[in-house]
Formats: sequence, structure tokens, C-alpha cells
Amino acid sequence: MYAINMIMKKFLLFSGLLFIAFSASAQSKTDSLLKVCENAPENKKAALYLELSFNSRNDSSISNLFTRKAYQLAIQNEQVPLQAKSFYYLGEMSYYSRDYSGAIPHYENAIPIFEQLNDSSNLTNCYNSVGLCYHCLFQGDKAIEYFIKALRTCENDKEYTAKITSNIAMAHVKMNNYNDAITNYRKALSINKSIKDSLSIAINYNGLGNSYTDMNKPDSAIVNFRRAYNLFKTLKSTGYQAIALTNIANLYPNYPDSLDKAIDFYNQALIKFKELEWNQYEAEISQGMGIVYRNKGKFKEALSAFEESLRITDKYNRGLFLKRSNYHEMAETYKLTGDYKSALKYHELFVTYNDSMVQKEKYEQIISLEKKYETEKKENEIIKLNAKQELTDVELRKNKQLKQFGFIIASLLLVFILFVLIRYIDKIKLNKILEEKNRQIEQSENELRLLNAAKNKFFSIIAHDLKNPFHTVMGFSYLLSKDHERFSEAERKKFADDIYSSTNRIYRLLQNLLEWSKSQTGRLKFSPLEIEFQRVLDNSVSILRPLAEQKNICIQFDYSNELKLFADPTMLETILRNLINNAIKFTPEEGLITITAKQIENHVNISITDTGIGISAEDVENLFKIDSTVKRKGTNDEDGSGIGLILCKEFVKKNNGEIWVNSTLKKGSSFIFTIPAIS
Repeated sequence: MYAINMIMKKFLLFSGLLFIAFSASAQSKTDSLLKVCENAPENKKAALYLELSFNSRNDSSISNLFTRKAYQLAIQNEQVPLQAKSFYYLGEMSYYSRDYSGAIPHYENAIPIFEQLNDSSNLTNCYNSVGLCYHCLFQGDKAIEYFIKALRTCENDKEYTAKITSNIAMAHVKMNNYNDAITNYRKALSINKSIKDSLSIAINYNGLGNSYTDMNKPDSAIVNFRRAYNLFKTLKSTGYQAIALTNIANLYPNYPDSLDKAIDFYNQALIKFKELEWNQYEAEISQGMGIVYRNKGKFKEALSAFEESLRITDKYNRGLFLKRSNYHEMAETYKLTGDYKSALKYHELFVTYNDSMVQKEKYEQIISLEKKYETEKKENEIIKLNAKQELTDVELRKNKQLKQFGFIIASLLLVFILFVLIRYIDKIKLNKILEEKNRQIEQSENELRLLNAAKNKFFSIIAHDLKNPFHTVMGFSYLLSKDHERFSEAERKKFADDIYSSTNRIYRLLQNLLEWSKSQTGRLKFSPLEIEFQRVLDNSVSILRPLAEQKNICIQFDYSNELKLFADPTMLETILRNLINNAIKFTPEEGLITITAKQIENHVNISITDTGIGISAEDVENLFKIDSTVKRKGTNDEDGSGIGLILCKEFVKKNNGEIWVNSTLKKGSSFIFTIPAIS
């Protein structure tokens, strides 16, 4: 789904700078400006270096060098406006290099200077830029806080107000606050209508369409996408038309009697993309048409469309996501035709690419965690320096006052008493400031310790728990590859089973790692709703039943079929899957697992009880701690990382529940957790 409002997210309001159009002659312009700088007066050089920075923006290192040179000259020549603009440029370079955490301090350095200069235009742009940085860092609340500050500084400018209101709507969409997003898109729409900004009106309609699409309200979405398309058509905006047509086409598969309309809109969008020579977007068009053909029962045409989408994806290097989704759609299509061999082939490709994306995202999360740790460490150092600076300022002020009053004669005793009183009040304020700063430093240090423990847990799992299953896979696959004929069919079957078991463990571990890292970085959204317990339990047990059957473990159930809960279904499935998997792992052959669920007042108690090896009282105390070293092997020597139980505790807490364990060594364990019930 295309989100056109992202196109206008970074609007530049920087007035007074010598911005020039960047073209193929940028290098020659840079050389010319360097020569001009050498002979320019000192008070003109800072502005010229800023222009050089803009010309060199494709090379961030050179651009930053020119910007810092401009800042040094602006300080030397006491050119306050250029000092602020230098900070802003440093923020821009970091933003477009996707170093959003690094960009924020530069923008915030510029803000007080623009306030001092009463430069509302550039102040608006700085607040908006900080908001966009927090938006990209998945910190929606902070993003909206800065967008609102931007609104306050441009309240008399309707065009800026409309654009920033659209940015607020965009932030709400990312936070899944669709009703708030719709409210803000409508506010922006009303303003744009009043100033007759047709392009922005169309973009607002498209944003409303995207919001209704995410809310699964296709009727409302289509109405708004059509309004957007009609305006884009009037404005002769071919690219926007193509995007709006694609958005409309993506919705018609929701209506079984309108599949031909979907194909018609896809074809119209395809014509527009070809007019613009945006041939890379044919990949999405072909995939969408493949889904429509499959829904119409035209499996051959559907498979051909998916193959064309893959070809275009490879040609233009569109990334893993499109390839993965195409493989998934092809597997589903072959399944419908009864060609299960081909379905399995493409499903395996889908899993392979999915694992690749998980691996990539996992390492990105680790890097993000380390950046966050370093940023907060620097912030603590700044807090300490600020506290020392405030103390120094107070001492300087006190010394100045003492020097002044040192020359006062005895007849001004009343004034002296007043001075002592002021000193006393200042001291009280200073003590309060120091106490607050110390509290902030202590709080930051505690947060840093938790972040460091989380980072160490990640590296521990990657270094040990991922390595061992890979050794099994590599060892057995090497034997099968090099000495295939030497082994009997039974031995080869055992090798294959071991490889499958190891890869399953790797996949489950990566899945838990990804979900936990999302919860730690605030990217996992909590969406509770009314759900049937039986459906969620069936989904979890069906995945793990083959593992239980391998050990001849019987799984029994005790719950009411009408039992309903109020929880996030994805989180609940993750909790059940991890607890049942642990029960299977630590229960010997011919064992028994009992899953019970009973409503007690306004909560449901869910229990997973096994007849396994049990847990010592010492280990029970450390099971749910991030810095725990409790790691045990299962009854069949299965590995475990401990991340699953930590994930269970976090998800239970998010769903307003509690989790605990009752266990006796050599007799078994019961893991019990509570979830709010539907009365």
C-alpha cells in the first residue's frame, strides 16, 4: 500500500539561505565556490561554506566538513543566524543519512538560537524535523509532542499548519491510532480546502484512504482513494494517479464480484507507471494481478503473474520483502491446484527468505540497541556537565555579589541582610537542582544497566544458542553430501530428522528473539480484542503437536468451549506456544501435559502442567529475569535459551496479567498465568 503523505513529510522552510538547484554541474560549482571563499571577506565566508555544504550534500563527510567550517567562522565573526543554520545543516545531514538519534541534538542546538532571533519560520522547521526523527525512531508520542510545538510557532500560516497536521496524522497511523489519524487528516483537509491547495487536498484524501484500509473499512477507503485520484487527474499528476489507482485496485479483491474491476485498475496504474518509466513498480502490479487471478480460479495466469513479479524484482533489486511475498503467494496457489510438491518447494523458499529478513532485522535491532545505549550515555554526561555549569554559574554570581557588597558601608546594613537572604534562597534552589540532577543521573544509570543486560542477553544467545543447532545442521548435511551412498536409508532418514529438528529450533529461537527485540524497542503494538480461547489454543497446539507425538506425550484439555478473553491474540499465542513447547521439552517419553483454563471473577487462570523433570526452588527464583543464567537441556537433550520465558512474562504483563510457576523436582511443573476475561 502506497502512502503518498510520506512524499511531503520533509518540507523545507529554510528562508534566507542561498539554496541552489543541484545538477550534474555540482562539482564545478563547488570548485568555483571554493575559489570565491579564498578571496571573500571574513564576514561572507560562513554563508559561502553553507552553500558549499548544500552543493556537496551527496557526500555527507564533505558536507559536514564544510558545515562545521561555517559554524567556526560564524562563531568567530559573531554571526548568530549562521550559527543556527550550521546546526540545522548538521541535523539535515544526519537525518538523510538515517542517523535520526544523531540528528536530534543538532536540531535542538539550533532551536534556542532561532527562538532568540524570533525566527518563527526556521523554528517551525526545526520542531518539525525533530518530530520526524522521533517518528522514524518509532517514538510516536515524542514525535507528536514536537509536531504540536511546530504548530504553535506557525499558527498564523495555514499552509504550514496543514502540512504539520498531516505529519501528526502520519504519526498516529504508525502508532495504529487510526481514529486520531483520521481526525487530523480531516483537519488538514479543511485547511487545504480553505487555501485551495488541490495537491495537498488530494494527498489528504489518500491518507484517509490508507487509514481506512488499515482499519479494514474498504468501502470508506475506496471513496477517499477515488477522491484523491480525481484530483490528481485534474492536476495531471501522473505519478500520484498511478499510486491512487494501485491503492484502489488493492481493495477490490475484498469484493468477490468486483475482481474484474481490480484487474482494470491495475492495468490503468500500469500504463501510468510505464509513461513515467517507473518500471520497477510493475512488480507490485504483477503480484496484485496474480492474487486476483487466483481468486478467479485462473491458477495458470496467477502463477505466470507471480513469476513476472519475481523477474522484475530481481531486475531492479527491489529487496527481500517482495520476493518473500511472491514465494508465499505461489505456494498458496500451487496448494489450491493440488500440486503439493511445487507448493512445498515455494513454501521452503518463503521460509528461507523470511529467515533472512528476520536475521537482517535482528542485527539491525542489536545495532539500534547499541546506538541507544551510547546516546543515553552521552546524554548523562551532558546532564552532569550542565549540573556543574549551573553550580559554577551560581558561584560566580555569589562572588560578584560579595564584591559589590564588600564596598557598602555600615549604614547599608539592611541591604546586606537582604543580600544574605537572597543567598540563602539561591542555595536552597541550588540544592534542589543538584538533588534533581542526581536523581536523573541515578535513573539513567539504572536504565543503562538494563539496556546492557539486554544487549548481553542478545549476544549470549547469538554466540551459543544459535551456534549449536547450526553445527548439527552443517555436520549431518556434510555427511549426506559427501558420503551419501555409505549410509543406509534409515540412517539418512535419521540425519534428515535431526536436521529438521535443529532448523525448527533455530526458527523458533529467532522468532522469539525478533518478538522480544520489538517489545524492547517499542515497535511491538499492543492490540487487545475479544477472542475465543479455543481458537487461539488450537492454533498454538497444532504447531507443536508433532513434537509431542515424537515423544509419545499425551496432551489433555480442561476448559469451556465458550470461554472468551480480552487480550492481544498474537501475544497470547506466543505465550501458549512457548509454555507448551517448554512442557514438551522437559517431559520424558510417555508423559502427560494438561492444559486447563478457568474463569475466576474477572480473570481467566490458564495452566500448563506437565509430568516432567521439574525445577529446583533456586532456579524458579531466576526463571523470568533478563540477567538469569538458568539454562537447562530437555529430556531428549533439547537446547533452551531462556528467552521464551522472559518473552512470556513481558507479554502477560502487557495484557494486564500475572505469571508464576509451581514445581517439584522429578514430579513436574505447572506454569500459570492470568488474562482478563469477557463477562
